[in-house]
Amino acid sequence: MLVKFWGTRGSVPVPGKDTVKYGGNTPCVEIRTADNKLLVLDAGTGIRELGNYIIQNNVDDPLDILLSHYHWDHIQGIPFFVPIYQKGRKINFYGTPGSEKSVKKLLSDQMEKEYFPVNIDEVPADITFKNIKPNESFKLDGLEINTYSVYHPSPTLTFKVCENNKCVVYMTDNELDVRGEDDTNIYEKLKSKNVGLIDFCYGCEYLIHDMMFDENLIESKIGWGHSSNKALANFAIMANVKNLVFFHYNPEYTDEKIDQLVESTIKVLKKNGSDINCIASKEGLTLSL
Repeated sequence: MLVKFWGTRGSVPVPGKDTVKYGGNTPCVEIRTADNKLLVLDAGTGIRELGNYIIQNNVDDPLDILLSHYHWDHIQGIPFFVPIYQKGRKINFYGTPGSEKSVKKLLSDQMEKEYFPVNIDEVPADITFKNIKPNESFKLDGLEINTYSVYHPSPTLTFKVCENNKCVVYMTDNELDVRGEDDTNIYEKLKSKNVGLIDFCYGCEYLIHDMMFDENLIESKIGWGHSSNKALANFAIMANVKNLVFFHYNPEYTDEKIDQLVESTIKVLKKNGSDINCIASKEGLTLSL
């Protein structure tokens, strides 16, 4: 299984000289199976480049796209995803429905005439919308998919994708609450609040996780549904993950700032006797399981 990043940024795209290293597109991650089948996680602006790649390389297989939730940064690439304009192209969108809106409605609203010239009902591709729920397990092209609900202002799913007994967890937009805690009791608070989530991630090869804020900013963002690097380091230790991958960066964070956050997180891991490998995702990065 291969994992490739097409968009790593949170909230809004941020192209420019200060985001060249890690990229400015919003979330989109590609997973390739051992049989070269393709699975897509989220449809931020990064999915536009993925769509171009699919067309240029004549990838004709049906496309399965799992959506964690419907904040704009996770769906805003759909109108610009070229495969939806291919007649006969089979595309399946998987997501959890809102309280009053279907998956189709949640996605099509951004393509109403006031916002975009082509409605989702008018595109040539053969598109289906499929409901999934927290704690659900299903198979796609030999991959085992498990879901779990995370802490975010809107209903949001995390996905654990496994092949040949190796798993990657995609957990964007999740808040690990450790407000006001010092190093002596951070473990106990994290553990008590995240028992199920720790079990969900336990022993995975890669944990791709929201790292929106540093320790200085997190205190003013409680309830926004995002995490800090320090809390994430401790969570990764408790979940015994092999590799921790930063994701969903604050749009204000430059490449230099992200480098600093990786360095400070590695110090936290080492201070706690952990040898977890910590890296920052960037556009074009490919991980192998």
